[in-house]
Amino acid sequence: MRITSSVDCATRVMVRLSELKEQETISAEKLSEAENIPRDFIGQLMLKLRRAGLVASRRGAQGGYALAKPPSAISLGMVVRAVEDNVFDVVCDRLAVRKQDCRHSSGCGIRPVWRKLGALVESFLDRMTIEQVASEEASVEKLFK
Repeated sequence: MRITSSVDCATRVMVRLSELKEQETISAEKLSEAENIPRDFIGQLMLKLRRAGLVASRRGAQGGYALAKPPSAISLGMVVRAVEDNVFDVVCDRLAVRKQDCRHSSGCGIRPVWRKLGALVESFLDRMTIEQVASEEASVEKLFK
């Protein structure tokens, strides 16, 4: 599994949005400056996050973006799925979609390993919330002890 720049940037943006006060929004330009992410890329991410129901937008002079749900109700898994479609892409499943034959389709011991790893990664990311990730690093590290 590789954490893409889309996932990293989307997570940072979601943490930034979690810091806003109620009814407050932030513009794409300010998000771009605050997170050092190109403005066009912010636009692409916000569109995906909005379509997934994680971000709300408001137009006008006081417009901008805000979380659509409390940060405690948004998991990292939800953010990953919003920008990448899948949390963990199992190679065997990718080959089946493309209708390519896997040379190891019978008696393969690798497939169950990738599927179990994928399930573990998804479960972990589904349990981690934006609220938790927005905490200080030491607080987040305590979750793993």
